[in-house]
Amino acid sequence: MKKTYQPTEAQIAAAKEKRAALCRATAPFKRIVEMNRAAALASQAGAEPAKVAEILAGVPAKFRGCYTLNACLEVVYCEQTGQTEFHTFNDWKAKGFIVRKGEKGFVLWSTPKTFTFETGTVDAKGEPEKETVERYALAYVFHAGQVRPIEAPAEMVG
Repeated sequence: MKKTYQPTEAQIAAAKEKRAALCRATAPFKRIVEMNRAAALASQAGAEPAKVAEILAGVPAKFRGCYTLNACLEVVYCEQTGQTEFHTFNDWKAKGFIVRKGEKGFVLWSTPKTFTFETGTVDAKGEPEKETVERYALAYVFHAGQVRPIEAPAEMVG
């Protein structure tokens, strides 16, 4: 029989806090992303370079070309660590590396995931009503300084 995992109240609270912290961290970048996108659209529509420059006037140079919140976060993480290559745990593993024990990941927004849950009400047929929402979960990435090559077992070397 398959057991379903149920997180504890402490785990739920910690996850909510991490999500709230990421929301706070990305809030200042929303305007930057909007301005970069507006400038790109104006440029594609044939706007004068002066108009594009006017749109980008409030965007710091290091964030120009950042069209997502994650791209802005990556710029910040690169500045903090001096590293330029970030990947998820599984991506590093596929490349032949393993994350060193005790290393903490850098948080980003993951691709959207769809969740369906019961609303607590019933429809005309007596069936429970369900609501489907799309949410961005948290994803963790590690930089090149946090990983080491996977070593082959001794019996395989040779």
